[in-house]
Amino acid sequence: MNQMWLKKIRVVISLAFLALTTLLFVDFDRVGETPVATVALYPQFVPSLLKFTQTLAWAATGFLAVLALTLLFGRVYCSTVCPLGTLQDIVIRIADRLRKPRKVRFKFQKPHDGLRYGVLALTVGLFLSGSALALNLLDPFSNFGRIVGDLLRPLYVVLHNWTGQALEGLGMYGPFPLHWKAPPLTALAFPALFLVGLVWLSAVKGRLFCNLLCPVGALLGLVSRFALFKIRIPKDACTLCAQCSIHCKAGCIRLKTKEVDFSRCVACFDCITVCEGHGIGYARSASVTFRRSRPVSLPQPQASPHSASAHFPLVARAGKIQGPPPVGVGMEPEAGAPDPARRALLRGAATALVGLAGLSRSGGIEAKPHNRVPTTVANRKTWPVAPPGARDIARFNDLCTACHLCVSSCPYGVLQPTLLDYGLSGLLQPRLDYAAGYCSYECNRCGQICPTGAIRPLDLAAKQITQIGVAHFVRDNCIVHTDHTACGACDEYCPTKAVHMIPYRDGLTIPEVREALCVGCGACENACPARPHRAIYVDGHLLHQVAQRPESKPLEREVQDEFPF
Repeated sequence: MNQMWLKKIRVVISLAFLALTTLLFVDFDRVGETPVATVALYPQFVPSLLKFTQTLAWAATGFLAVLALTLLFGRVYCSTVCPLGTLQDIVIRIADRLRKPRKVRFKFQKPHDGLRYGVLALTVGLFLSGSALALNLLDPFSNFGRIVGDLLRPLYVVLHNWTGQALEGLGMYGPFPLHWKAPPLTALAFPALFLVGLVWLSAVKGRLFCNLLCPVGALLGLVSRFALFKIRIPKDACTLCAQCSIHCKAGCIRLKTKEVDFSRCVACFDCITVCEGHGIGYARSASVTFRRSRPVSLPQPQASPHSASAHFPLVARAGKIQGPPPVGVGMEPEAGAPDPARRALLRGAATALVGLAGLSRSGGIEAKPHNRVPTTVANRKTWPVAPPGARDIARFNDLCTACHLCVSSCPYGVLQPTLLDYGLSGLLQPRLDYAAGYCSYECNRCGQICPTGAIRPLDLAAKQITQIGVAHFVRDNCIVHTDHTACGACDEYCPTKAVHMIPYRDGLTIPEVREALCVGCGACENACPARPHRAIYVDGHLLHQVAQRPESKPLEREVQDEFPF
């Protein structure tokens, strides 16, 4: 095989997965119900592994496919499927464009095995003890989801809606408007800081995150030690030009010994494309004999039978083949002084995040406050409300990696990221925020798309009797009581009529809650106009309950003796 095509194949596959995953987070309404979701989610390692522990289904065996591919080809997952890895490659490419000419890109980095395998052991240990904290912080798919869903999607929604408004002004009705609810800034802080840190680390040290802090990278690194195909450097073929080491974004090529630490190699194949003398290639570990794709001679002395051309195929690129390298160029490259271009890249990334602060919360059925007398009784919420299908908060905390795909896909914006609402063990995991929206009685999307199984899929019939919390009415906050005026917004929006109106005084009616019928959807809380404390609120359940199904009376058909009109 012409090995120059390895990088091109890798780039095409990685960009395809990056595009599919990004679309899934920024515009779920268009692609979420298509095979795009399956293609993008199936091979994601951590979500697939967690879901398999819950379902044992073939649809959740993507992690096994990744392990099999790693045993064959090395860490191709890191260079093709992982969207966070591709994001780092893009940052590296941009930083390289901004870098001063002739500035050394990368150099060999010490493996730091104690740290990376320590992170892996800590992650596994915490998970087995019932905590997903390490996965929440370090899982590459979840971090990419938070970056795209929490930081990029708001900008996409704004541009999408502006485009729709502009077309509408021209008499054309095109894009359907999208809705977005701004999460608390405290919940946005982590993905924003993570993105800035990742941009800096990628621009300066390449794929160091993948080989230092990523538990998936550490695990696949262990497996890739036994890979069938590896990057190889025949010691009698290398001319010590140092191009492979300079371009190695993983920092795993040590020229002094002409060895590749394949446990850290992310299979980007950049080294093969820059080597002009067949000094490095991709081969079976048991043999490095290749069939030459096309004989090409170098402007060098005649190669011996043990030269590079006997080991790796050469594909000449126009204007790129050079003569023998100068003496001494094979030394390890040294790191240069700090590059101002990298600082410019970081400033650009930080500036792109500033616009998020100005985006406001909107949408839903939430009413504007119109109570004349400010309410004084605070809502006493004991537990956050976990999504229907979570079953109980402890299980949800154990399995959710806070990828926020459910947040991005929620059509009513009620699912919102949090910081510490569940405590440290549930860092960044989503909850239902009824100030932002409400859980529609006819929607079960979050359970259908949860990639880890933390939110179990429920059919609508089961979802509609799942009690995730119970509404509590505070009469002293109700405007019927404080302002002596009619309201009834909570009763109007309650889908099960758990909230209904009863006689009060002076001809007014006031809400009453029948807890057995309440499913905790929060439509009443979202619609309540009382401020600053609402007159009705939902407190979550530690363990989800089953509500009574509301009675439905059949409509009686009126029989008329005469023609109705």
